[in-house]
Amino acid sequence: MKKILFSIFSLAIAAGANAQSEIKPNQGDVTTEFGLSGGVLNSNFELNEQGNLLRFRYFAKETLAFRLGFGLSSTKSTDNVYDTDDDSRKGTYKTGETDFLLNLGVEKHFTGTERLSPYVGGDLLLSVANEKTEFKNTSMSGNDYADGNSGSIKGPGSVGFGVRAVVGADYYIAKRVYLGAEAGFGFLSTKLGETKIKINDEPTVTEKSAGSGFELAPNVITGVRIGFVF
Repeated sequence: MKKILFSIFSLAIAAGANAQSEIKPNQGDVTTEFGLSGGVLNSNFELNEQGNLLRFRYFAKETLAFRLGFGLSSTKSTDNVYDTDDDSRKGTYKTGETDFLLNLGVEKHFTGTERLSPYVGGDLLLSVANEKTEFKNTSMSGNDYADGNSGSIKGPGSVGFGVRAVVGADYYIAKRVYLGAEAGFGFLSTKLGETKIKINDEPTVTEKSAGSGFELAPNVITGVRIGFVF
């Protein structure tokens, strides 16, 4: 009888451990996640972190994960410029901006509970931004019609480097599906690039960098995240 009870107890422990391992990531698993905006009950899906970052994690061990996040956003617009005399379209004013963000980091996960996985970690950050304006038969600002005045303005772009410490937790609401929250504290140093102005057939004018910026601050990295384990 004792042997039977001992066997049942051992099977129960093994089943519990196996269930826990199926809920949380195991060694070799990969996760991907998105941000939720508007709260959990009234949510919209966005790419993580400022609406444009997709993040993956690779679990080298159950308690150690490497993370990679990257994002690319691009905006373009075209404004038509009209001649005030006959109200006909005479020119165009085009603007475009591209932003690229990359983060590479590591997480140390703690035991937590069967469903809760708290962690601490850190990131290296890289950001690159570019701007370009093109105008045809308009002023450089695009506000007025100017016959024969055409050209482009490239820049100023920017390059940023930073380091960030993070603390967060994942809660597994279902098998290998989790909600998470994360906060960070770090710094980001950004340097502006040159601006090149070309008007008609005149030589290109190069304006030097306007300077640089430095930010040291805490931040919440997306409100709530939803992720999946593969």
